[in-house]
Amino acid sequence: MSSVTDSRQTPARSNRHLRGYLGRAATRFWPAMDGNSPPRASIVLMPGRGEDVTHFERVALRLAVDGYDVTFLGSAEHADVALAEARRPGAPFVLFGSDTGALRALELAGSPALRPDALVLLGLPLLHRAFAGEMPEGLPPRALPDLPALLIHGRHDEVSPHHLARIITRTVRTARLESVPGGHRVLSGPGARLAAALTVLFVESLLQGNHPGSRGGLPADRLGAGDGAGARAGAGAGSRVGAGAAARSDAGVAGIAGTVTWAPGVPRQISGTMRRVGGS
Repeated sequence: MSSVTDSRQTPARSNRHLRGYLGRAATRFWPAMDGNSPPRASIVLMPGRGEDVTHFERVALRLAVDGYDVTFLGSAEHADVALAEARRPGAPFVLFGSDTGALRALELAGSPALRPDALVLLGLPLLHRAFAGEMPEGLPPRALPDLPALLIHGRHDEVSPHHLARIITRTVRTARLESVPGGHRVLSGPGARLAAALTVLFVESLLQGNHPGSRGGLPADRLGAGDGAGARAGAGAGSRVGAGAAARSDAGVAGIAGTVTWAPGVPRQISGTMRRVGGS
């Protein structure tokens, strides 16, 4: 009798899907897995102190499954080129930063040439305090830009106290604060899955035009029927992966006891500058 693991073949757990595709300038790319539609948004991930791409792989895969193009920007070198390439016409452009990556996102948001549509800031450093053996560059921010912003903060953040996050969130009407379990490094703690779901809810509210400061949403044909934010962020959101790229079918993968599993497939087109991490 086959085990559950054998019968399902678990392609979704393959490193080739989790780790994305290598690009230039220390980038990593996860294309939206709804291969029959344009990406719903483009999200750029920026790491903080003591973080590298491995801390972001699971949240990146979750966001790609939900229909977003995701780029990890690990180096400031050639950042302008990488950020320009990450934009998608007609799709919200979101900067997602953790720790000092959140500070970097704030700095980039002040550039007229870049001007993202929204920010997601995890563990935003609000004190000049060391973490992972490093001090943040510059002074902590005193206010947020007038952009839609989601702050995700660990309830027991030992580096940037939670009450300071509440204070800075009140500096603009377009920002909101969400608390998650754990400390400063959100993506390595118990709040990582919740952070991914909150990000989906936030971006979907931008698409629907329901968030203060959003630009009225996108045309209705960009939004799936019945594809509201709450529904997409719930447990059923992952089922959208069954509709996309060439290496999977709408029928899914048959499992035991009449179950069907949908798993990420290989996108039909990958830029010539990208190559799969860890081989084929």
